[in-house]
Amino acid sequence: MATHGHAHGHELQRTWELTPSDVLGSALGWLREVGRRLRTPLLICLVLFVLGIVAIVAAPLRQGFANRQAWTYVAAAFLYLMSTAAAAPALSTALRVARSHWRRPVNRASEIWGVTLIIPFLLYLLLLPTFPGTEDRLSIWFGWPLSPWLWGAILMLTLTGAGYLFAWFSSLPDLAIVRDHGAPAQRGLAAWLSRGWVGSHRQWRIYEKVVNNIGVLYVLIYVPVMTVLSSDFIIALIPGYFTAVFPAYFTITSFQAGIALTIVTMAVLRRWGGQADYLGREQFWALGKLLLAFSLLWFYFWWSEFIIFWYGRTPREISVLKLLMAETYRWPFVLSFAMNFALPLLILMWNPIRRSIAGPTVVATIVLLGNLIDRIRLTSAAFSQPDSALMGNAHELHEIPAAYVPGISDLLILVGMLAGALMLVLWAVRYLPFPSVAEVVGGLWLRAHKPFKHARLIVVGKPE
Repeated sequence: MATHGHAHGHELQRTWELTPSDVLGSALGWLREVGRRLRTPLLICLVLFVLGIVAIVAAPLRQGFANRQAWTYVAAAFLYLMSTAAAAPALSTALRVARSHWRRPVNRASEIWGVTLIIPFLLYLLLLPTFPGTEDRLSIWFGWPLSPWLWGAILMLTLTGAGYLFAWFSSLPDLAIVRDHGAPAQRGLAAWLSRGWVGSHRQWRIYEKVVNNIGVLYVLIYVPVMTVLSSDFIIALIPGYFTAVFPAYFTITSFQAGIALTIVTMAVLRRWGGQADYLGREQFWALGKLLLAFSLLWFYFWWSEFIIFWYGRTPREISVLKLLMAETYRWPFVLSFAMNFALPLLILMWNPIRRSIAGPTVVATIVLLGNLIDRIRLTSAAFSQPDSALMGNAHELHEIPAAYVPGISDLLILVGMLAGALMLVLWAVRYLPFPSVAEVVGGLWLRAHKPFKHARLIVVGKPE
């Protein structure tokens, strides 16, 4: 057993003073109110999503797949969703594997973003025809047949399937609650998704083992997918950009953005979703420390790559630095550096801010914006190269292109695709109780408050 109290500033969160019936009552209250609360946001997201689709049809599709630069902001939206929404479920897996108990109210806030994976998958299929084959250009595929189209699509399809499987299986016990206690409009889909679940001892044992394994499988697929995407979308499209560090940078910064997205989701649920009893300082403090750690990793991997180019300073390396950091996209890089590393470090280094709820939330919002700027910077630079500059195994960037300035259609595409992802989340939460009854009640069975002299302690059972 482990004990925790008021030492080191920890608070006794109200979550662990509730009874299972209190948690179930909160979840059922959410199900009763969620449809009315989300009707307007759902409609707004739907309208923006439709506008984004119209913008794709009217601009890049009309110009054709040969003009890759016209697809810049489709790629930016795709990579941003892969760096945020697709990364969030990986946080849930890490917390499950670490067997931390404070994570129980957090898991749903990260796992729910798995329902958005269909949008980046469809965007990826749209972007595939803009890429030339790999027979006469440098790439990660070394001349594999039908690369990058076939193998990238298989990876994306596998990740999408694993993400939906993880989102479904982790929600299975709570879907059964909706099936038995939800409104008639909610019961149909919930009954279909939770069919066969009766909550037997055998089912619970299988659930605890399988949900962790599916989550680990998702992470094991996510890392190579992001490695391939960073190569196909960025490295292979910039002649002379020879780097072994960038895929690691791209993946680590995606994990950072996934943590930030989870924190912002928690803040929204706490402020407007009535989840203050479940998402307290304990959760924000813990994730704030993780966010600070990944902000430091952002700098580590960026510096590990930058120092090689800066120290070598060959004409090839100077051209890449001028394009990505020093000249063409200097200010997007400066903003990205500040929002992903400098500001998170300067804010979260102070313990009172890191221990608060507002501090990690503000920093998470900054990180999400900084990651968006970073993805726009990278895709704008990469998609500005014509096919002629890539063929013949080009080893150097001979002409540095001008910065790509987005038009109205580009902004509509970006906003519309992000709104589409949010729309799917808002639709999904109509069928899922908040908090996760299975997670929180499972934690209640393992915790007890005990008086000790002038303090109260939380006694935590460790069944593992």
